[in-house]
Amino acid sequence: MLGQTSAKSGKNLDAISSAKLVRKHGASRTGADRELFIEKSNSFVVCARLSAKYRGGICLKRFDWSSLTPDWSLIEQQICKLAPPHILGPPLVPY
Repeated sequence: MLGQTSAKSGKNLDAISSAKLVRKHGASRTGADRELFIEKSNSFVVCARLSAKYRGGICLKRFDWSSLTPDWSLIEQQICKLAPPHILGPPLVPY
């Protein structure tokens, strides 16, 4: 699902891809070092949530914040349903 980046969900998927990558790098760590990688990853998840706030939002109630391998599909499915972002600028179609 992450390979299908569109203009409407690109930044959200970038943030989730970053979160996944940070968790992947943390997998080889142990103890407090691993927890630090999970916390960094969670920051990217929060970025995705904030960037989706005015486009329908992402619910993170069922997201497992402390897992090294959370169910990412809970977020990815919601990102694909977001409204397109509002972009200020001239119309793309001439009058």
